[in-house]
Amino acid sequence: MKNFGFRQLPTWWVRDETALKRFKGGRWSGGSIAALKNLLAINSLCEMSGYSARVSYQGLMTITGLSRPMIARGVKALEANGLISVNRGGYINDYSLTGSATDPGWAKVPCLKVQECLSGLPNRGEATLAALKIYVYLLSIRPNNEKEVSVSYSKIRTNTGISQKWVRPGLDLLFSNRLIHVRRVEGFTPDELDVTGLYYFNQYTITGDLRLSKWA
Repeated sequence: MKNFGFRQLPTWWVRDETALKRFKGGRWSGGSIAALKNLLAINSLCEMSGYSARVSYQGLMTITGLSRPMIARGVKALEANGLISVNRGGYINDYSLTGSATDPGWAKVPCLKVQECLSGLPNRGEATLAALKIYVYLLSIRPNNEKEVSVSYSKIRTNTGISQKWVRPGLDLLFSNRLIHVRRVEGFTPDELDVTGLYYFNQYTITGDLRLSKWA
């Protein structure tokens, strides 16, 4: 049984300027990738109007492409950062995403698209970590009535902690795994200067079903 439509991802923590920067690269990149993959996978399995999901390690392994030890490592990292709580019940665990009473905002996450495409992202490397951080950031700032997000490279770097050289590779991974589409738009705020001397910025489209749908 698959989930269709979108699920609600609490975004209070993304608005903390240090939040996505906690998921570090370098020798920590594997654990950071595992944490963000687990977060998206658990969210994609949540109830339609809630933050709870019941799933086995095998279910998370199927969606994320991670090994069992990396599932465990990623879940522990999410717990340590206060993003989830876990009621361990043996073969199947109950996961709850942490909300905020003072900042109840949430992002729409296309659950079926995440379930289909997340395992295609490699489980190691700075480009994958950049891709996951960018994806969560784009989801968190997308207006609810639109699929498109317009944001500069500099804002992506500022809010995710990604170095400049990894922004483009991260976006390329999201595009090649069909999680976003990218369109270049001319604008008045300089982001990058092309060979014609015109300023432009990228407009990102979140792919997948963002409508309110029933379980199927």
